[in-house]
Amino acid sequence: MDDCRIPVEELIAFPTEFAFKAVGHHTRAFAEGARRAVRDALGGERPVALRTRLSSHGVYLSATLTARVESADELRAAYAALRRLEGVITVL
Repeated sequence: MDDCRIPVEELIAFPTEFAFKAVGHHTRAFAEGARRAVRDALGGERPVALRTRLSSHGVYLSATLTARVESADELRAAYAALRRLEGVITVL
């Protein structure tokens, strides 16, 4: 079977503002840990906006992180950092 994936460089024009979403267990450290993970993956100096939303039963927290991404490599690095985050359930 052929690999039908399209390289991200063909889908997104860089630089761009990009919104990452991470869902994890509702802990005190999850949202700020997600912000720190994205900021560090992008070089540590760019601002990362954070919006959070609590699940209806208060068990999970959704964090939307928006930052300027300069390249596909930075995008991949930020996703990898979020996937390594303690307490993360899924990354979109």
